[in-house]
This record gives sequence, C-alpha cells and structure tokens, in this order.
Amino acid sequence: MILTPTQDDLDLFAKLSGDANPIHVDPDFAARSGFGRTVAHGAMLTAWLVRAAGLSAAPQTTSAMFPAPAFAGEALEVAREGDAWQFARHHDGIVVCRLLINAALAQENDAAMSGAADVPLAIGMTASSETLHEAGELVALKALLARADKTDLPREVAEVFAGQAYMLGLISTLLGMELPGQGTNYLKQETQWLGTLKPGQRVHTRVAVTRLRPEKALVDLSTQVQSESGEVLANGRALVSARDVSGAF
Repeated sequence: MILTPTQDDLDLFAKLSGDANPIHVDPDFAARSGFGRTVAHGAMLTAWLVRAAGLSAAPQTTSAMFPAPAFAGEALEVAREGDAWQFARHHDGIVVCRLLINAALAQENDAAMSGAADVPLAIGMTASSETLHEAGELVALKALLARADKTDLPREVAEVFAGQAYMLGLISTLLGMELPGQGTNYLKQETQWLGTLKPGQRVHTRVAVTRLRPEKALVDLSTQVQSESGEVLANGRALVSARDVSGAF
C-alpha cells in the first residue's frame, strides 16, 4: 500500500486535533527549521499505520518511533518487518515511522526522572488542555484514516480507531504548541489505551517533563488523557526533540 500525506492532509489533521505546530502547517517556518519543509504529524502517521495493519479491534498498546521525517507530498510505502509495521519513503526506502502494536511497554523508572539542567525547561513542568470531542471531528477523522484501510471496518470499530487518533492528536497538540512548544519534533510515543473516547465527551489531556538531555536537545514527557469523570483513557510517554523550539535550551 502506498500513501502520500499531502499538505491538505496535514492542514486537516491540524484543524481537527489543534496541533498547528508550524513544522507541519507553515512552509516558511519549516523551511527555516532543521527539516527544510513541512513534515507529517507523527500522530497521523501512527493512526494510518494502525488502520493499515488490518486489525479487527482497536489496539491495547501502541509504540511508535519516528527515525526520519515524512515530508508533505512524498509517497510512503506500508510494510511489515518482523513484529513491526512501518512507513518507508517510496523513493529511497528510508523508514519514517515504525509501529509496534499490542507489545508490552517499558515501565517508567527513577532514572528517567532525572537530568535537571540550567535551561528554561524544567523537570516537573506541565501543560494541559480541556477539549470537547465533537461528532463532526469524528466523522472527518474517520474519512482521513479510511485512506489506510485494508478492509471495511464495522462503524463502531472505526469510531474507536478515530477516537484513539484524536487522543494522539491532543497529546501532539500540547507537545507541539505548548511544551516544549512550536517546532517540537516527535521521536517516540508509547501509549496504553485504557478507555474509549465518545463523541460529545469532554476530555482532559496532560503532559509533564520527566527528563531533559540538553546536549541533544531531547525531552522526555509523560502523557495522559482522562475523561471528565476522571477515567484514564490513555496513558503513556513521549520523547521529542526541541532543537527547533526557540529558547528551549
């Protein structure tokens, strides 16, 4: 299967999720960044790969790595390599997203809660948002994700997939717009899926810095999405590069 993330796709995902990080939607900003041009959202690539895997039920865990950028307008090829699903750029074979589905996730440990440094970012720093999940957003996300379908999914299963993609987008929004901020580049996102997001549900999303590596401009964060009632829907952690975030290091 070949999928090509267009700039229109990136703009739509930004509109639906709120993640208007300029590396995705602002060609001028992206040209000045380390990428040189706009790149696809890691959350969108993850959601596409989940759909391309042809699952009959939503995953319990996902672990996505982004070893190289996926540029707008460049074709990506879906492949299965061992236990992982991946997107590779069609013209040069470079892998841009590698996804493990339903694999055991590594546990956070005390060593990860370290790395204090004399920089504007600080361990324990948090960002959060409260969002109402609209039915119209679900419909639009389902249509965007359907481009990666291998089979026709039952409506209720497709809605669960879209809900997970929406939650990934909420996490991505906080990372790319607030903490570390505009210019953030996703390197890894591990997520345990614990509940189902429903249209009309209000959710609370939170990210918190757990480790800083200034010499590489890397930031580790915990990630979580909760329902209004306090039910944890998604729990995980992210690794991002803040090299293009002004004033981060």
